Amino acid sequence: MTGLTFVSKQSLFNQFYSDLITPLANMIENDETKVHIFYAEKMGEKYLKRYKKHFKNPIIHRQNYRHEELLASYPEKWYQSVMAICNI
Repeated sequence: MTGLTFVSKQSLFNQFYSDLITPLANMIENDETKVHIFYAEKMGEKYLKRYKKHFKNPIIHRQNYRHEELLASYPEKWYQSVMAICNI
């Protein structure tokens, strides 16, 4: 796999855990930054509402997966998606 040597069980745990404990303000906006969110639809609508609550204009990339399933089960597809967002 291209460029995915950093992915480990611990890094997945850290990302999932940090999602749960990181406090965020509401309607975060920065003219110099775009927020891209891979929304795993199988997580439920409450997470989509949460993203829209915390970020004023998030760019939602809907995925028909569970939380982190795209990265954990299809890392090459995840990598290609990230690269496409970054226009690389």
